[in-house]
Amino acid sequence: MFSPSSVRMPPIFVPNVPMTYVNWQALAAISELQPYFAEDVAGFQQQIEQHLPGLAAIAPEELDNLAVLRVLEVSNGCLQWAFRRQDEHCLSVEQTRECMQTVIGFIKVKKIACPSGKIIAFTPAIEQLIEQTTQLYRQAFKQNNQTAKQEYYAYSTAQFIAYGGDRLNQAQDLVEQEFSPLLTPHFVLRGKNYIAPYLQAITP
Repeated sequence: MFSPSSVRMPPIFVPNVPMTYVNWQALAAISELQPYFAEDVAGFQQQIEQHLPGLAAIAPEELDNLAVLRVLEVSNGCLQWAFRRQDEHCLSVEQTRECMQTVIGFIKVKKIACPSGKIIAFTPAIEQLIEQTTQLYRQAFKQNNQTAKQEYYAYSTAQFIAYGGDRLNQAQDLVEQEFSPLLTPHFVLRGKNYIAPYLQAITP
């Protein structure tokens, strides 16, 4: 049986991502990543690392915006998962649908409209990147393509690394301030809890 403690690769500094180090043993302990590390530790690490230069080359303000979108996606994902499982904290059909339509709407139009009136928009290049990520998600989870699923988790992990702890914390604060009435405080917190192990793995 695979044990994250068997991962002996030392923490590494990520070039072009300020003050970000990766603790691979901590990443390997994250439940959704464990199967991929168990199958091929070095291979999955390389799969994650290959995305970092491209993400690190994105302008800081665009990374700020992408981090907000990622936090919204995670909270909505937690909310949808709870509804499918009929979790005791799941929202009503109407609330769940509203959250899904709102967040997916942001992804489709490549723009986040905050209730306060703040608009978060993306450049054409980043819009294309968002579309590519959406296509990968569909292949992984709508078509149940296992190769695409592994690639999705590798890219998702690289996103968290490239955004870094400070940026993700700021994005979470913005989402909590703007979207708690929609997502509910419970699922904003669930989203934070999902991201927390990644933050622990990239915080010195």
